[in-house]
Amino acid sequence: MSVLPIRAPSSVARRLRRGRAAIVAGALIVAGVLLLAGGRADRGDPDRTENRLVHWQDSQHDWLLVADRATHRLVVYDAGTGEPVRHLGVDNGLGEVDSIAQLGDLLLVQDIRGRSTLLGMPGLRPRALAAR
Repeated sequence: MSVLPIRAPSSVARRLRRGRAAIVAGALIVAGVLLLAGGRADRGDPDRTENRLVHWQDSQHDWLLVADRATHRLVVYDAGTGEPVRHLGVDNGLGEVDSIAQLGDLLLVQDIRGRSTLLGMPGLRPRALAAR
């Protein structure tokens, strides 16, 4: 039985490994830049005016809540009639409203600077965010 000698990788194999590592690193960098650029373009486009919508109802209310990006206000509509019920914005401490999300009986409102406010439904009164 003979023992086979173990040879160190050739310089060609080492160069191939380095090349693959460089390609993977480059792809990761490009993917990261594209993700960051996509997020910035999504938030920073002043011409973007689509609204964010939440449907909320209980036994006494049937509302459509809209983060109106044209006026930067939260607009509450009666879902049955389409009539506006309330407008909330800077005067109500919400800042310039950018987006909304429903969390059970709570509404998370984010302004254009990224500041978040939590409102209790149906009174739309500010609630404290839980400390960690």
